[in-house]
Amino acid sequence: MNTSTSVTKRGLSLVAVAIAALALVGCAPAVTAPVTPTASDVWIKAVPELMDGMAMTGVFMTLENPTDEDIELVGATNTTEGLTEKPLETHEVVKNAAGEMVMQETEGGIVIPAQGSVTLKPGGYHVMYWDLLKPIPVGSTVTLTLEFSNGTTLDVEAVAREIANANETYDPEADAEGSTEMNH
Repeated sequence: MNTSTSVTKRGLSLVAVAIAALALVGCAPAVTAPVTPTASDVWIKAVPELMDGMAMTGVFMTLENPTDEDIELVGATNTTEGLTEKPLETHEVVKNAAGEMVMQETEGGIVIPAQGSVTLKPGGYHVMYWDLLKPIPVGSTVTLTLEFSNGTTLDVEAVAREIANANETYDPEADAEGSTEMNH
């Protein structure tokens, strides 16, 4: 056998091995990145002026989960410069043993069911802003990053709205016990 034929056969053998390896890689299960839930109708309760001890507000929205597994909204980070230095928290409003509506931090986050959605709304689930450093006028925009249990994040813009029936007061003594009373 001549040398050039031997080199050609060896080259063709290497090409065949490379094609077979690529075919096997194509059959391997694809590694998919986690899917980020989507957010719609994102808004924040306007705070036109800061009052003593009342520099807080909530962010509301609808979150949708297109996956086959539950995903939790576990936190959020403010990205609006100069708005607050405090971490944001996921909260819910529940009835306590005395039948009073109280606000408390969610344990484990807010569940967005598989193939479903959850609505964050006044009197229910929300993302809580504490110790605001400046007002949030009606029509202004606040930006934040939502953090999910599957390791994904989502940047959202919340438009400030005025809501007439959300003039709740907060009881600082109840907050020291781990929840905050809301009076409407």
